Formats: sequence, C-alpha cells, structure tokens
Amino acid sequence: MTSSLICSIRPAEIHYTIDFHYNLLEECSFLAKFVSGLGSKIAIISNNVVGPLYGESLCRSLVSQGLESHLFIFEDGEKFKTRETKGKLEEQMLEKKYGRDTCIIALGGGVVMDISGFIASTFCRGIPLVMIPTSLLGMVDASIGGKTAVNLTYGKNLIGTIYQPKKVIIDSSVLKTLPLRELKNGLTEMIKHAIILDASYFSYLEKHVEDLLHLEQDKMNQAIYTSCQIKKTIVESDEKELGLRRILNFGHTIGHALEKVSHYQIAHGEAVAIGILVESYLSFLTGYLSKKALDSILTLVHQFNFPFKLPCEVNNQSIITAMQMDKKATRSQARFVMINEIGSTLDFDGNYCTTLDLEPINKALNWMFHDLCSHSRAFFS
Repeated sequence: MTSSLICSIRPAEIHYTIDFHYNLLEECSFLAKFVSGLGSKIAIISNNVVGPLYGESLCRSLVSQGLESHLFIFEDGEKFKTRETKGKLEEQMLEKKYGRDTCIIALGGGVVMDISGFIASTFCRGIPLVMIPTSLLGMVDASIGGKTAVNLTYGKNLIGTIYQPKKVIIDSSVLKTLPLRELKNGLTEMIKHAIILDASYFSYLEKHVEDLLHLEQDKMNQAIYTSCQIKKTIVESDEKELGLRRILNFGHTIGHALEKVSHYQIAHGEAVAIGILVESYLSFLTGYLSKKALDSILTLVHQFNFPFKLPCEVNNQSIITAMQMDKKATRSQARFVMINEIGSTLDFDGNYCTTLDLEPINKALNWMFHDLCSHSRAFFS
C-alpha cells in the first residue's frame, strides 16, 4: 500500500503529505532522501519501548546513507509527557551539538508525537519535523494537525503549541507489534471520527469490528485512511481550533478528566471510550440525540470490549473539578461537543461546543458510575 493525502492549511499556505507505506522502516531510502533536504543532522525521538523495536535500526539505516543521526529516548507513558522530559531531551540534543540545521523524526505513539512536536516548535525557535507514528492512535490522531503539548499537575495538554510537520509517514506494518490495549486506544479515535462526522464510516466500523481487532490488513488500512481523511479535512478548515476543530474534542472533556483524576492509570483510549459514551448520553439527556442512536453507539463501543474500569476514589465532584481546569473550559465551566445524530454535531453558532447545567452533568456521571462502569470499578496500584 502506497498512497498519500495532502493536508493544505490556509491562509498559512502550509502543505504537507500524509504518506501511507508498508514495511517502510525496513527500507528507508525514501525517508533518507526526504529528510536530507530538511537538515544536516537528524534527531530521532522515541520512547524506551519503540526505540529498541524500530528506532535503533532506523538510526543505523540513516547513518549508513550518510546522514548524521542519533536516537534520543525517554520513558514510555503519559506521566512522562512533561516539561521536565522536554528539557532533558533538549539538553541531550544540545550536548551532541544539534542546532538550527536539525530535523526531528518523531517515532512512536501519541505521547512521542506530542512531546517531539513541542520540541520541534521551540528548539532554536523552530526546526523541521517528520512524524512516523507507530501506534494506531498516533496514526489517526496525534500525528495530524500540529497539536503539541505536555501535561501539568493541573491537567492534560495545558502547555503546548500548534506546529505542523513537514510530512507524516504511516506504516501500518508496525501495528503487528502493538499490544491490544494500545490498539484499542486508536480504535477509540476512529469511533469518535465516525460519530462526529461520517455515518457511513460508523457503519463500516460496525461491520468490521472483528477484522479491526485482528488487524486484517485491508480493512485496517481502509479504516486508517478514512480516519486520516476526516482529521485532515477538519484541520484544514480550522487549524487553530476556533470553531469546527472543536468537534474533535468529543468524548475528551470527560475522558481527559478521568485520565487526570486517575493519575493516568486509565489509558487514554479507555478514558475517551467512556467519555464518548457519557457525552453521547449527555446529548440524549439534553434532547439532542435519539435513544436509537445512543443505543447504536453503546453497542458499537461495547463490541470493542473496553474494560470500563474506574478507580474507587473517583466521584462526581473530582471529575467536575478536573473539567473546570480543562483547556477547553471557559470561565471555569466545562464545554461539551453535542451530537444530534450519528455523523452530525451541533454548531452552537459556530462554537461547536457548549456549557451545560450541573444537573444533566451529574445525571450523566451517575449513569456512568451506576450503569456503565458499575461492574468494573477497581483500585489501581
């Protein structure tokens, strides 16, 4: 499979391709040729899981083709997506005399995409960036659109930039080494894309649940391509998230709060899967979404067999407090994307999200605890 999408962002006149390859990392002459035009020194940033799997061989391949390259690794996990990690990586690059003539290759999942992009946007006031996502989440979400960030104790992704890459390269062959839990993190974003914008894609996911869980190549490649189309189309129309791009936050108001209050012991995809269902239920409670559509969403998400586990110490108030600190909040009030049918969101006069009274929020959270997650509550060690 070799094909491309072009992401064109105006009025900034930014254009980059999202290239789809198979087994690219086994034969990287294409990549070497491209990055050689972006910098004389290549910094591959990865984590301590992906680095040994793919980063070391990629670095050797680039060196063998005459490119000065080094691999920079940090620890895997959302809890390491911090300013401290960013600073350590930057110091390591400077120690090896990396400067303005550097190109960064981000090689990993969503956390690697976020922190590598943030470094690229600030190192020497901005250097070229190439994204090579190795997780499904990275492929269909984090690598496209230019969002970069680190987490703070106050909340997730509160400090960051919007900085577009020079290219995104998606090689779905690497998914064969991805744990099922990580695969589901990406499937969550695919489900979200279908719910907010594409009812036919929702039907495709309904039809191919088992194919996707078992990495059937053609079905997975088609799903990845469709999700990338949806993401890039939204980003092209609203790079800075001033309107339409906010619909990509569907499920994330609740989801990010759950991640924060669990100290990131709930995986991103699992938290957002819960968030998708709770925010769909909110759309139903407020009269926007039909019971039939809600049931279809519940059925699809349940078919992917997410665990829906919550720490016992989580309660309504802790989640509401976390949502008040969310970067999408306004005047310390959480804002939610509302859907009125599968494949359609409400525009709220161009805001594409809205605040809600505490009564429906509490009802939805009670539903989450007592119906959705009532048999899955657990302590986290």
